[in-house]
Amino acid sequence: MPYSGACEYFTSPETSAPVSPGTNETAKISTMNRRSFLLKAAGLCATGPLSLPAWAQARVPAMPIADMHSHYGLITRKLADSGFADDLRTQGVALVAWKHVADGRWIRGTRTGIEQYREPAPGDVARFFNERLRQMQAYASAHKLRVVLTRADVDACVRGYANGEAGVVLACEGADFLEGRVEELRLAYEQGLRHLQFVHYIRTPVGDFQTAAPVHNGFSDMGKQLIEACNTMGVLVDLAHSTGAGVDQALEIAKAPVIWSHGWVDTEEGTWRDGTGLMRRRLSLAHAKKIASRGGVIGLWGLGSPRPAVPGRGWSVGARDTQGYARELASLVNKIGADHVALGTDIEGVGSNWSVNSYGDVRQVIKHLEGMKLGTAVIERVAYVNYAHVLKASMAT
Repeated sequence: MPYSGACEYFTSPETSAPVSPGTNETAKISTMNRRSFLLKAAGLCATGPLSLPAWAQARVPAMPIADMHSHYGLITRKLADSGFADDLRTQGVALVAWKHVADGRWIRGTRTGIEQYREPAPGDVARFFNERLRQMQAYASAHKLRVVLTRADVDACVRGYANGEAGVVLACEGADFLEGRVEELRLAYEQGLRHLQFVHYIRTPVGDFQTAAPVHNGFSDMGKQLIEACNTMGVLVDLAHSTGAGVDQALEIAKAPVIWSHGWVDTEEGTWRDGTGLMRRRLSLAHAKKIASRGGVIGLWGLGSPRPAVPGRGWSVGARDTQGYARELASLVNKIGADHVALGTDIEGVGSNWSVNSYGDVRQVIKHLEGMKLGTAVIERVAYVNYAHVLKASMAT
């Protein structure tokens, strides 16, 4: 970045000493003054810390974060005042699958989980999608977040996270906005969509979902065609909320790795007959291993259960329990391998029952993993490498 004459000096990335414009840059000092480098990288020129944004004042974490499923600023927070961009940069978040909830206006929480309570009129879900996507793009533009469209964007965010290069992957939870027409995916792609979860909580021509009685025996013909279209176009296929039958069908069709962005893994698959949403949302260990065997990735959600199970006998993470979340991540690494586990926090998607609700909380999870002595390479895979890899593998360019 060019030197700004209004500043007395800046610190180069390789040195901790002030470097004036005329200094010979071959004179290097071993450690880096992060605050000065951030000042330079952000294009900021100030004499005091109050002139810097929060992320530039903070000590940048040594390892980036990537999140496969987040609704930050889209459900419980007001987006304009959410602090989303600052949280990403302060906590060193490189990539976030920022998810619009396609059926959000037609579902509600109940005593046992979430369900559809009214039917959208024709065109309503598509209009909602377009409206929200414009809001998300406007926020990203205003806060200089990179909208991730290509493999080069993924790499740039991972390399540049310490300089505030945070990336949002425009994503959607539910393909309902297509209203049964695969050809509508092209317009969504042109608008920036790169990550699509096929089903959520409302009845859909795409396929069955875990929390309601099946009617398609997995994915419909349209849903199967949508998998092919995503692979051709370069959109990551997300099977979260799908039934086991749908997972099996998707793995037979898909030409690129798929993900299960958020949820939890149990010995047996959840079914719509289970008594609570928590139990219905179970992915079986057998299906987790199948997804992994095809190069896919499983994301664990940041749900904090009011009545957490004993570790090893169910979802054992309690409210505000960052250590419990880290323990579940480590346990899944042991079951399916470090190359196939990732963060899928579901920030704002789990309401008040959360173990993490900000990227400061997620950073604590990473610190707990470090305390468990998993090894840096393993933690890096869970923290960011696996999502970055599978996202790039799905992209056309």
